[in-house]
Amino acid sequence: MDLNELKKQQLELSKKLKLQDKIDIKNIRTVAGIDTTFLNPYKEPTLALSSIVVLDLTDFSVKEVVYGQKMIDIPYIPTFLAFRELPSIMEAYKNLKSKVDVFILDGQGILHPRKMGIASHFGVLTDTVTVGCGKTHLYGEYKQPENKPMSYSYVYADGEVRGYALRVKKNTNPIFISPGNNISLESSLYVIIKTVKDYKLPEPVRLAHNYLSEYRKRILQEVKDG
Repeated sequence: MDLNELKKQQLELSKKLKLQDKIDIKNIRTVAGIDTTFLNPYKEPTLALSSIVVLDLTDFSVKEVVYGQKMIDIPYIPTFLAFRELPSIMEAYKNLKSKVDVFILDGQGILHPRKMGIASHFGVLTDTVTVGCGKTHLYGEYKQPENKPMSYSYVYADGEVRGYALRVKKNTNPIFISPGNNISLESSLYVIIKTVKDYKLPEPVRLAHNYLSEYRKRILQEVKDG
């Protein structure tokens, strides 16, 4: 891979970012979580598997679950995750029938050296409203939030606020929230807080991970059975 070429692509896409609210965030109803895994994560090429789970926020019921898969030969390289995971995510997105107000991706939005984490990359390609929710710190500087539920601190990068470190529950590590596309900084935090239920991760992302784990088991069994 030519990483310089990939950086150029990210910088070009970053020019299309829209960090204002495209919709009335206070009235969102459907939120989708997106997650990706691999049949064999330590081998290339391998089959990438992605799930999109759409929830109705009025009762947190599952409206739709779709999957996508794609053979990929790109290894995981920090800050280039989108090039590894988006091919299968886009396959899942093609299968989606529900109207989705906001997509939450397991990864970063503008908390990225070129403001083009996977949530921003997907959001620009699809012109959707997206939020990045990373389980680990990738970029920027922050102070640990207070050790109490829903406390948060700003994450600064390149002289500006790019996102939040959010401690969902006491005595747990923070998750990292940032706008992806078509949403403001403040609204990205609002979406995550609104979609957290009983666990550390937002419910759409948590369920996307759970459904995907079962899907991967089925694919592995099919491979085993020939």
